[in-house]
Formats: sequence, structure tokens, C-alpha cells
Amino acid sequence: MCALSRLGRILAAFLTFAGLAPTDAGAEVLFHSGFEQLQPAPEVRILRDDRIATLEIDYNADNAWGQWWTMSGTGNEPAGFLVSWWPAGEASLVTSLQTVLHGDGSMGCLTDLAQSPTAPSSVRWLVTANRRVQLQPLVNDASYQVRVERISTLGEIISEPRLLTFAGGDGARVAALRASLTYFDDFNLPLGAADEKLWNNATATSSDPRFNLFFINDQFHAHTLQGTRVDNTGDKSQTAQRFRKRIRVESGVRRRVVFDMDSPLSPRSVWYLDFNPVATDLTGHADFFDAEGATGLPAGMLRLRAQGQMLSVNLIDMQGASHPIASVDMEAAGRQAVTNVRRHFDVRVGIEGIQVFIDGRSVIDVAYAPYSLQTGDYELLWVGFGYNTAKDAVPYYLLHWDNFGFDGPVVDARTVHNYVTRIADTDYRKANRSSSTFPIFTVPIPDDLRPTTAGTTAEAWLVLTYQMGDYSQFTLAPGDHVRVNGSTNYPLPPRANNSLPNNPGLLAWGMPHTVRIKLGDMVQGGVSPLRVGDNTLQFFAENTGILNVHIEALYPPGSAPTYTPPSAIHPFPLHADLPRLGLPARFERIGNTAVEERHLIGQQPAERITISGVVPLTMVVGNHSYAGWAPQLLLFPVASTEVWSTGGTTGIAAIEVYLRRVGSGTGPGDQVLRLDTARHVPSPQGRYVRSLDTTSLANGDYEIFLQAISPSGLKSHPSYGNEAQLWDAAQLSGAYYPIPIRVQN
Repeated sequence: MCALSRLGRILAAFLTFAGLAPTDAGAEVLFHSGFEQLQPAPEVRILRDDRIATLEIDYNADNAWGQWWTMSGTGNEPAGFLVSWWPAGEASLVTSLQTVLHGDGSMGCLTDLAQSPTAPSSVRWLVTANRRVQLQPLVNDASYQVRVERISTLGEIISEPRLLTFAGGDGARVAALRASLTYFDDFNLPLGAADEKLWNNATATSSDPRFNLFFINDQFHAHTLQGTRVDNTGDKSQTAQRFRKRIRVESGVRRRVVFDMDSPLSPRSVWYLDFNPVATDLTGHADFFDAEGATGLPAGMLRLRAQGQMLSVNLIDMQGASHPIASVDMEAAGRQAVTNVRRHFDVRVGIEGIQVFIDGRSVIDVAYAPYSLQTGDYELLWVGFGYNTAKDAVPYYLLHWDNFGFDGPVVDARTVHNYVTRIADTDYRKANRSSSTFPIFTVPIPDDLRPTTAGTTAEAWLVLTYQMGDYSQFTLAPGDHVRVNGSTNYPLPPRANNSLPNNPGLLAWGMPHTVRIKLGDMVQGGVSPLRVGDNTLQFFAENTGILNVHIEALYPPGSAPTYTPPSAIHPFPLHADLPRLGLPARFERIGNTAVEERHLIGQQPAERITISGVVPLTMVVGNHSYAGWAPQLLLFPVASTEVWSTGGTTGIAAIEVYLRRVGSGTGPGDQVLRLDTARHVPSPQGRYVRSLDTTSLANGDYEIFLQAISPSGLKSHPSYGNEAQLWDAAQLSGAYYPIPIRVQN
């Protein structure tokens, strides 16, 4: 059958690429697994933007809810799409065949093509169970071809191809934004750090220090990565980026703020865009639900919030209390959020109301009344926020964003040079007088900080976060100070509270507070409060947690000296440095019994499932079912920790089931089932029902274990809901998570 499939697919592909086979929906192609008729080609819509194209495949944007995948588990059912694309004219017939049919030359039926020429780097492909995907990076206004085919749970191509030509990226929208906005960052930089003169990154004590990342990927857009610690105080983590330029909101004007963004689809994950009237590196509004009356600092701010398909607007009054203003279900509004597919947000902000457009459609247009936003200058703070994400089995998740900017007057034209203690990990330390713990932070500054222009004055500031990383009480006492370079002492300021009238209850335990300490002025040829080289900052305090320590040097226009950004000084972690989690895989049912909490590791003892004879095993890999009463419906958008943490999937190469009798040793035991799920290309997801014959087994207690493998050999992670509480992220891939069963024939 494999040989027939190979012959059929090669011939069908040859006819298509040679122009001898029609590719419209009514055409008939003879070859499939043997000689079955293929399904009609997918319907594909292409939306072009700067360096990118969004594909909508078999997709109804205005009725997106319910476009799930129906899988009985017994057949070769549709599971997603193979998308391949290349600059027009650059892909030869042979290399295109290998790329489309075989991927990287290492899997499926087509291993005998491994001797064929390898696909050129200009040919790229992906498999996906999402109906919206983005092709990136593309050259603007260059001719490309894209080929889209439907694939099955077994990785077979089961439809005719849709082959389209399009003109690459379209830079017109972004060029217009760049020309019309006061500040605009398109993140069109090489893989690595964003522009430190525009962005500051900070983290909270409850954030996993490995997953506090802000970086530009190799596709010219930015990522924020976030995950919650489970071994520390608190359960609300943050990774936050502060834009260093302020926006003025005033009467009679609607300021325009634009950004391209996806939405976190893991349940305990959100993003915030906060308009803060005071400078802060993190938010104290960490209620997560942003319920009416929830309090925090700063006071007097505006918040946009996205969680799953919900986008909302909240206004925080001058007593620090939150008030929900409006919300919209983006899916119901025809602007469904899909992981790693950015939509265009265009926000118009006034003191009396706000309007939000998504991809040109107005989804929120509301007055704040009876509340209002005060006239003033606001700092914009992006926050990736997690509420104990490990409880949802999400060690970390990505946010994908691009093309950020706003209009209005230039509020402060100064240039900021930023220097930090480190980029990787955390610099959290505690100062405590009773234990004589007076931590020293080192900030390397390889540059002369004095301005280069005569008659200008620059300022040096120390910026840091107060936050407790244990359960003790935050305490500052008279005389608490920081000593710079072993000589000059500066008083440690109290936590800022901008509420009116002053509400001391807002200074809640555990919340982060940003403070700024002016170290001095600097003039050309004068004295600097900081030296070229390592600068030491020693903190003397009663009982204070300290982190996010950095130096900001502020320069009038044209006076800034040479700048060495932190990414040129400190090790800079990237997404590729993180532990890979692999595909999510789980038994959904064993025999007639649904696998539930009572059967899982961590229950004392876990309840065994009794089976006999030939029993069906129901397995779900790469996604989750809609509900227990509708297990045949697999979700779109895909619900997968792998997708949330990487932005996509490399697919399923194989599925394996192991059985081990209790007391017979360690490890997974004997392989009793193996399923090839990459017959042409790896399947992105699947629900599989296969039989296990127990009649030859001795009666007794066993452990049964499911594992899926990606094309690279990366092993799946168990997907039962509690796995991130049992294993560290670095241990999840390949973690042994058996279900206890009892054979009783």
C-alpha cells in the first residue's frame, strides 16, 4: 500500500507541477492510498502585509466558532494542512516533490527519495491544524507560489493541491504608519535584542527566570515569553516591556496607538497594554480577572486586556480601583484570535472614551462615563501576565507582536542609554539588616556617559523594583540607602503611591513597585557619578527585595555618546535556548472508561481501569477535544502547549504505546502498538482509536503509556492537566506518565 501511495502521489504531483492536471475544485485526481479519489482542493485566501502573508484556509471568518475537526478516530480523517511556498521559478520539479511529499527527507514512506537533491533553502513548508497561518519572512512585492493541501491524521495528502501565485509582502500599510506616527517601531532588526533605546524589559519575582524573554526573531517581529514559577511566593508572574517615549492624552483629541498582536489562548495567560500616568516597569494591577473594584497601583490608568478571545477595556480611577468599561468577543466579532497570527489593532484614545479597530473593523467604541481619563502624559507598558500557568500545564507561552507606534507631540526628546546587571535569569536579591545581608549588584558600563555636546546636561538615574520574594514584610527604615562604587550613598525612596486622595492600602504586600534614584547630572568634560567599567551598587535596607536593577542615562537631542547596548555585554538567551516540550499526548479512553482525574499520577492511589479481551484505546495527540461529551471534536484554534510555547508544530512522525506489568522492572516496558503518522508528511494532530488485544496477557496489574514522536525525534509530553506540576519544563518531553490498568480476562 505504501508503494501504491508513493507512486500515486508522485504521479499526481508530477501532473500538477507539469501543468497537465487541473487544480480547480472540480478536478479529479486518481491517486491516493492506492487509487482513491482525492478531496477537492482547500479554499485559500491570501492577505498580504509587510514581509508577511496571512493564509485563511477553509475558513469562515465571520462564523469562526465551531470550525473544529471531526475525528471518529477509526479512519484517515482530515487533520490539517500542508503549506509549502517558494519564490516563483526557484523550485525545480524534483526538489518540490521532495519538499511537498517528504519534508526533510527523514520520515514516512518516501525515505527512498533521500538520495534526491535536497530542497533549496528558498522552499519552506509547515503543517498546521489552524485555519489561519502566516508565511514569513517574505520579500515585499516579489512573486511567490504557495501550495496548500489537506492532510490526514496519518499524514497522508488527501486533497488536490491549491496552487496560487502572489506578490509576496505588501509594505504599504506599514510605510503609511511610519510616516504618520510620532514614534514607530517595526522591529525590522536581526535576530536578537530589540532597540534598547526604545524598550525596557522587566520581570516579577514570581516569573520563572528562564522564561523572562523579550526578543526579535528571524522573521522581523517581536516575541515576549512568559512563565510562572511554582517554587516561590505569589502566583502572578509578569514579563513587561516599557516603551521609553510618552504619549500625551488631552482634551478634544483622540490619540492613535497601533500594534499587531495575537492573543494568548492558554486559560491563565493574558496580555495587557497599560497607559500609566507614572513611570513603572511592572504593574501592580495583578488581579488577573480585573473585576469591578479590584485595586492596585498606579492609579489613574487605562488598560487594554486580552485573554483568549476576549478583549476588554478597563479604567482605573485615582483611588486605584478598576472599572470594566467594555469588552468584545473577538471570535464573535469576526476577528478570531489564533496563536501566532497577528491582527492589526488600531486604538483611538481620548480622555472621554476609546475606540478599538481590529483589522479595520470597529469592535469597541465606548465612552468612559461616569469615569474619565485625566489629561496627561502616559507611559505605555506591555505586560505578558500569567496566573500560575503551571496549573494549566503551561510552563511558558509566547506572545507575538509587531509594528508598534503612536501619534501626538514629542513629550520628551531625550535619548535613553540603558545598562543592566544581566539579561538572562534574574538579579533578585534581598537586603536585610538583621542578618547583615547587604547585596551588591554590578552594572558594567563600557562607555563614557558624559554628553558629547558642550552646554548640554545629561542625567544618570538608578532604576529598580522593590518586591518581596519571600513571605516576610517589606520594610524600609530611616537611613536605608544604596552605596554606589563603595563611596557615595543615596537614600532609598519609599514606594510611590500616586492615588488621590492618598490611599495607603494600595501599597499591598507582594506587589512590585518601581523606584527611581537620581545619581547626578553630567556635562561634557565634567565629573560623572558612574565610571567606565564595572559599577557596584550595594543596598543597605531593613528588609527589602530588590530586582530589575538598571542605570538609565538621559541625553538631550544630539548629545548622546557612543552606546554599547546590554545585548553586546551580557549573554542574550533566545527561544531556541529553552527546553522543548514536544507534542501533547494523552489517552482519552481505555476501553469504555474515560481517563479522568482519578486515574492520574498524583492520586493516592490512582484508580485502575479494568479491561479484558480486545479493547479500544482512544488517543489524542497535538490538540484537545472540545468536551467530554463531544470527544470527536478537536479544537480550532488548536489547544496545545507545544503551539502556545513555540508558535507552531513540526507534527507527529509516529505514535507508540507501551505496556509494563507492575513489578517487572522500570521504564515504559514493551511496545505493543506503533502508528506511522507521517506517511507523506507529519500530521499536525489526531484522534486515534486502535485495538489492544489482552487475551495473551496474564491477568494482573499493568501500566500503559502513550508517547508520540516528532520528525526530529523530540518526544511528546503527557497532557493530562497536572504534568507541569509534576515535572519541570526541561523534563516534560518524554516524561513517563502511565495510566494504571488491570487485565482481568
